[in-house]
Amino acid sequence: MVALVVPGAVLAACSDSSDSSGGATTNGSTPGGSTPGGGGAAGLTAVADVPEGGGVIVANPEGGMLLIVREGDEVKAYNAACTHMGTTVEAPVDGVSTCPNHGSQFNAADGSVKKGPAAQPLATVDVKVEGDQVVLA
Repeated sequence: MVALVVPGAVLAACSDSSDSSGGATTNGSTPGGSTPGGGGAAGLTAVADVPEGGGVIVANPEGGMLLIVREGDEVKAYNAACTHMGTTVEAPVDGVSTCPNHGSQFNAADGSVKKGPAAQPLATVDVKVEGDQVVLA
């Protein structure tokens, strides 16, 4: 009888937590909260928040993190995962984004490797400016 109660309780608990997944789950804590105003492309960050000649690290609504850089009116984005081990690189300082894990360095202007151990450049992510927001293209 105990064996019947435990599996039933486990099944009930599983179905209850599946039904209540609309609460505080990873879906509810998606880092897209920084992108107000839905409908169409969600803003990644305001253009004004990307320093001239520098960049910022922001959440990618499609997963992972992005390095967004700006030079004048041109805005570019890269996957912020270091190509060596996948650690998120830091926002650029003096045009260089550094991986805090093993010290790989990337040119923020084009994502190229300046210093290993990473051997591959940061992957380009297509973005565009809509109004005052940087959005995925």
